[in-house]
Formats: sequence, C-alpha cells, structure tokens
Amino acid sequence: MTDTDRPRRPGRRDAARDLPVRQILPYARRAEELGFDELWVVEDLGWRGGVAQAATVLAATRRITVGIGILPAGARNVCFAAMEPAPPSPSSTPAASPAGVGTACAPGWSSPAAPGPPARSPCCASTPPRCARLLRGAAGPADGRYVRCRDVRLTETPDVVPPVVLGVRGPKSQAVAGETADGLLLAPNPPRPPTSPPRWRTWAAATPR
Repeated sequence: MTDTDRPRRPGRRDAARDLPVRQILPYARRAEELGFDELWVVEDLGWRGGVAQAATVLAATRRITVGIGILPAGARNVCFAAMEPAPPSPSSTPAASPAGVGTACAPGWSSPAAPGPPARSPCCASTPPRCARLLRGAAGPADGRYVRCRDVRLTETPDVVPPVVLGVRGPKSQAVAGETADGLLLAPNPPRPPTSPPRWRTWAAATPR
C-alpha cells in the first residue's frame, strides 16, 4: 500500500517534550504511517529547540505536516523567527513546510534565560501579523513597543506561507489569538481547562475564516 492509498486519519499528534531524542524520528514515521495529518514538535526551555526538530522530522517523512509548538515571543526576535520557515520548499508536498509557528507567552517560561517584555499580551498581539507579513515577502512595518522589524525584508519566502498561530490559554490571550493570529494552539493535556467551551464557540463564531 502506498502513502496515497493508505487511509487518512485526520488529527494531530504531539511529540512530547520528554520523548527521548532517539525516539523522535520513529515516532514521527509511525504517526505518518498511521495516517495522521499533523505532527507538532515541542520547543521548551532546557529540552530541545523546535526548529531543528521540525527540519529533521520533515527530512525523514514524506507527507505529514510538521508544526512547531511553540516559539517564545519574548525570547525570539520576529525577524529571525520568520526566517526559519522562509526558504522555498524543496518538495511540492504540503508536508515540506511547518504548519505554523506558535508564540509562547506563559509567565516564567523563558525568564531564566530571557526576561521577555513586561506585557505579554501586547507582544503576542504584535508578533503574528508581523511574522506573516515578512513571510509574504513584504517589508516589516513600523516598529512597535515590543516587536521591531521596520523595513526588514526576507530575500526568500516560502512557496506556501504557513499559518502563524498563538499557543495561549487564558481567555484574554485567546481573544488576542482570534484578532491577530491564524489560529489557536492549545496544550494537549493542560493542567486545567483554558476556558469554557461556550467561550470557544463564541470566539470561533467571531473569527473570520
């Protein structure tokens, strides 16, 4: 049976941050074999970087879409973050590009290494539209208070611009995702529900498609 003939299993798999490094590629290949649409690799302080993991998984798989969850807005300059998925895909398959770039805003995530901005929500609100603009090949807009990319322009842009999503939990931050990002990335097993299902439905109904 070829990959084309194999039944698809819509859904997302997450490579847990504590998955041993030697198991990441077998895990990714197995997820693809089972027909999952997406695999999200985890970037977390003290564990592994998301960009290197995503590139390695993409090189070892044929079809599955690979996302990075999540790049911290307070620690990664938006210009350099946009450069990661920017080079044109070497393949014509959708799996050749990451599904998107999340933006971490949780307090304490990067504080031991990078203090980040004093106001997380404004930084999160500013990052996705600027990153998407750079990925489309446009010049960076005027500098904001927390995100600076004025007149920066990428020499190469991806064939298909990946969505820029926000990985957030609180209701205010989720509202920011609905206003400024291409989507919302939730933790698969959060310690507590990030907000109520009615709020999710309200947010989804108000978000432009």
